[in-house]
Amino acid sequence: MKIFGKEISKQELQQKTGDISQLGGVRSYELTDGVSRGVRAVDIKSPCGLEFTVLPGRGMDISSLSYKAVPITWRSATRETSPAYYESRGIEWLRTFYGGLLTTCGLTTTGPPSVDNGEELGLHGRIANIDAENVLADGCWEGDRYKMWIQGKVREARVFGDKLELSRKIITWMDEPKIIIEDTVENIGSVTSPLMVLYHVNVGFPVLDNGAELLEAKAKVIPRDDGAKAGQAVFNKFIEPVKGFKEQCYFHDIEADEDGNSNIAIVNKNFNNGEGIGIWMKFKKNTLPLMTQWKQMGMGEYVCGIEPCNSSVGGRKAEREKGTLKFIEPGESVDFRLEFNILKSNEDINKFKKIFCK
Repeated sequence: MKIFGKEISKQELQQKTGDISQLGGVRSYELTDGVSRGVRAVDIKSPCGLEFTVLPGRGMDISSLSYKAVPITWRSATRETSPAYYESRGIEWLRTFYGGLLTTCGLTTTGPPSVDNGEELGLHGRIANIDAENVLADGCWEGDRYKMWIQGKVREARVFGDKLELSRKIITWMDEPKIIIEDTVENIGSVTSPLMVLYHVNVGFPVLDNGAELLEAKAKVIPRDDGAKAGQAVFNKFIEPVKGFKEQCYFHDIEADEDGNSNIAIVNKNFNNGEGIGIWMKFKKNTLPLMTQWKQMGMGEYVCGIEPCNSSVGGRKAEREKGTLKFIEPGESVDFRLEFNILKSNEDINKFKKIFCK
């Protein structure tokens, strides 16, 4: 594999290091202080400069990501709260929303609170506040490349109710700033269940900054409300933080490439005196047909969410009324796949634009 600017073999690395952990790897631990007490975590570190933290204690989500010490994601003031602090009603989900690279929403509801078929549903569902089980974090050589991964299962279940299980595997390599997320949601119960899934990806400073922009393949973009409509001409442009900014949301239907992926990036060509940096995400359109953009230019809440989803985010009641609510049958499973790549420079950004922004 190519690290530190040169090709180097497994044999040579084994001769020059006492253990692979000298270069990177996976390390599991438990947070012990404050509202994070008891949350299990796994750090994954790569000599290519990619570092991120997965939280088995919080639904196998990714609470932070950096590249060569540059933060990629926004993190909220709540920090990584224990699931014990989760409140299911109304918008109380926001009290445990730490942001990060990924907060998964679902599995039976996403979007605003609603009452559907007599069931009271809170903002964005429960899955991100459930502890994972059967967790394995490891690494191994594949030829002369070193692969690292973490996998686990998260079960959202209720007696006399829905019983869904999320199996997740997160994969990366030591020589490439790339993360792949492979998810399978299975209905392990005996009744048909609603299936609503949203991947809440949160990009923050310094990738997000004045002059940064959102790039995507050809897309139909619909504003959520009048406030978003007023800013639609600049939905893909970002500014300095604004006191009292009211969030703007846009629904994107992004054209798939020849491999069936939708492609989107947030880039900052001005970063580090014009060196440039960005993050590129792609996801399978057949299972995640839509993407919600959450543009929040507030002070402290300075973030752009790019959120692939299997339905719109009007809430489960609205989806049912429109006849667009997705369901999963007993014994059925549905696969989802996301991929993240770091755009390391303006050269990478320009390549992305040339390929996808035609």
